Amino acid sequence: MLEASYQVRVAGVIPAELLSELHDLTVSVEPPETVLHGSLPDQSAVVGLISRIHGLGLRLIEVRRLPNDEGPETLLDPTR
Repeated sequence: MLEASYQVRVAGVIPAELLSELHDLTVSVEPPETVLHGSLPDQSAVVGLISRIHGLGLRLIEVRRLPNDEGPETLLDPTR
């Protein structure tokens, strides 16, 4: 199975000291949420990421699998 890209939204701004735990993801702040983007190899990696977010005490809002042609740059492009 090929890696898939995901968008993960958490409430608030993630403190800098916690961002090191999520170093393999692209982070953008869209108040009042933080949006993480990244490719994950399989479903167990998705569950692992959700567990890490929970373990960091962050409130998970949404996990969304992105279409193959959609990544962080296309999500920020209002013409798409």
